[in-house]
Amino acid sequence: MRAGFHGFSLRGRPSMCRRSSPMPTLTFHDAALHGGALFGPGFTGAGWAAGQALTGTLTVPFSEVGPSLFEDIAAFCAEIPEGGAVGGYIGYEAAASLMPELGLPEGPDGLPVVHLVRYGQMRPFEPAPDAAAADVPDLTSLTSPDAQDFVPKVQAVIDEVLRGEIFQANISRRLSATLPASEGLGARFFSRMMARGAAPYAAYLPCPGGAVLSNSPELFLEISDGHIAAEPVKGTAPRSGDPITDKSHADALLASEKDRAENIMIADLLRNDLAKVCRDHSITEPAICALRSLPAVHHLYSRIEGELREGCGSIAALAAAFPCGSVTGAPKHRAMQVISRLEGEGRGPYCGTVLFMPHQGANVFSVAIRTAALAFAGETARLDYRTGGGITALSDPQAEYLETQAKAYGFEAMVR
Repeated sequence: MRAGFHGFSLRGRPSMCRRSSPMPTLTFHDAALHGGALFGPGFTGAGWAAGQALTGTLTVPFSEVGPSLFEDIAAFCAEIPEGGAVGGYIGYEAAASLMPELGLPEGPDGLPVVHLVRYGQMRPFEPAPDAAAADVPDLTSLTSPDAQDFVPKVQAVIDEVLRGEIFQANISRRLSATLPASEGLGARFFSRMMARGAAPYAAYLPCPGGAVLSNSPELFLEISDGHIAAEPVKGTAPRSGDPITDKSHADALLASEKDRAENIMIADLLRNDLAKVCRDHSITEPAICALRSLPAVHHLYSRIEGELREGCGSIAALAAAFPCGSVTGAPKHRAMQVISRLEGEGRGPYCGTVLFMPHQGANVFSVAIRTAALAFAGETARLDYRTGGGITALSDPQAEYLETQAKAYGFEAMVR
């Protein structure tokens, strides 16, 4: 265990919580403005931590994504300073390295497909409310595809399912806001996002040309001492301030035939992906269609665990399952073809992964949902936020549109 660190998370892995000195209390705005990248408790196994003492970066634009991408990532992540970590994101279009025949389009934000940073140390901090610091300039434009745009795409997926081409596909829509660029804009947006409630895998990641702001509730992979776990999320219902209504929403989600079928289907896909890198007969499913309640929504999740084959590293395991089946559909390859055709553009950081790999402890990869990309172009900034859902034969197109609305709470918190 690293010197100066002790304590364990509920999952029994070393935390990043430094006990040798008092933990500073910082607003999210100040932490993001002055502390660089921020990683939430789901990544560290304890509380929030800021990456400091940058010692190296790996940045890969879309034009340079090639067959050796994940090998290059593994090589970069193999050198982690004692007491430090590698953190950053791998965008959805990194899948072009694994499946070049898909011809995935570039994301509209222009951010790198991969941006990883090697930090010499992680600085824990205690978040403090910072509503006063969260003002942003007035928007110059706001675009959000309406039901007339999204519903036909949902129906197109249903038609694909009924023809037997796929079992499920995850379709998303992009919400965008443009506004004048200003110093510290990413930090202010992140503080507004966190004001609605921080999810376990929240993260703020500055990168060349902008920043990635994530408030993900979903664990993609957690790898420690040869053990691997995945927790795909499928099935969403809004929270209510009324306890009776809130319980009704949760009960309806647990009983939903459509959501349960979708969740089980994706759990099967993740189990198959993990089987590529796990020892025979080691895979178990401790939870199937369990309920998790966050400040704004209820989710159904499942948990799949296994033991990695000898010599299989974390990035090799990631490549075997990337991108997460919960944001593609099944079968994955065909579902991704349908996604590209219907969405008509790349996804960027959305539906890729945010990763946190400390010198010692669990390597954690989230699914980059509830995630925004902030991109600067001269004196203008654009904030993109995608929201989507899994479509099956049981889907109701209008209900699917409303679900994407419920999942847009992070965008609304930033721009309203």
